[in-house]
Amino acid sequence: MKDGKALRIAEREGLCSLSSNTKWQRLLPVIAGFPVHKRIKFINVEDPTQWQKGIWQPHPNYVEASGGPEELKFVEWIEIEMVERRPMGTLVAAISLDHSEAIRSALVTECAPFRETQTTFIVLGYSRPTPAA
Repeated sequence: MKDGKALRIAEREGLCSLSSNTKWQRLLPVIAGFPVHKRIKFINVEDPTQWQKGIWQPHPNYVEASGGPEELKFVEWIEIEMVERRPMGTLVAAISLDHSEAIRSALVTECAPFRETQTTFIVLGYSRPTPAA
């Protein structure tokens, strides 16, 4: 079975898939185009990647952020900061540019499953079960 590892991890963790490879292939160029920091959490590793401005798609079914390419089927979520911090020099404070409206609009246009925090958007590849109260 081609997707065996991803399916086993999803079953073990109780994950529900929300984004297909096709959806990620449409979303990644949009996400990569924003000049803000991003990080990716994969279902087959415990910690997300480091924050960085660039993400790449070296092949239609892969994404690379740091540490080499990973298959899209392992993307649990991609977190996107709303604000770009642009350094102005050593004597001048950095400026902050809010991209939240443009990012939100792009995610809605692409019908991306996402949620917002106060400072980021989290585009979901999988959802996790909510713990019982």
